Amino acid sequence: MTDLMPNLQLVYVSDITRSTDFYKTIFRQDPVFTSPRYVAWSAGGDAIFAIWSGGETPDSEAKRFSEMGIMLGSNEEVDELYAQWQENPSIDIAQEPSDEVFGRTFLIRDPDGHTIRVCPRD
Repeated sequence: MTDLMPNLQLVYVSDITRSTDFYKTIFRQDPVFTSPRYVAWSAGGDAIFAIWSGGETPDSEAKRFSEMGIMLGSNEEVDELYAQWQENPSIDIAQEPSDEVFGRTFLIRDPDGHTIRVCPRD
């Protein structure tokens, strides 16, 4: 058996169409697989990012203890993407850019309240 590495990020969503439109907007690409309850995008290599409405409906009031991440090439790219997304009313900016130990970062939330962190690549 080969080494096991995480290669699937699966996020439960309450409205598959609304969430598909949201992720198509932020990823700037169409999914690699679409079904009525499951939609997936390539995350590079063997990794997949997917949304699924087949589970229980997410509780929008529940505290979130995890984040998804989009890692960019530089602090400048983080600021550029923030400026672009700030102009899009369908993107909920949860935290404005700030400097952390790993570099420049900001947060957005998807339609179900899942946090997405944008930061420079490790």
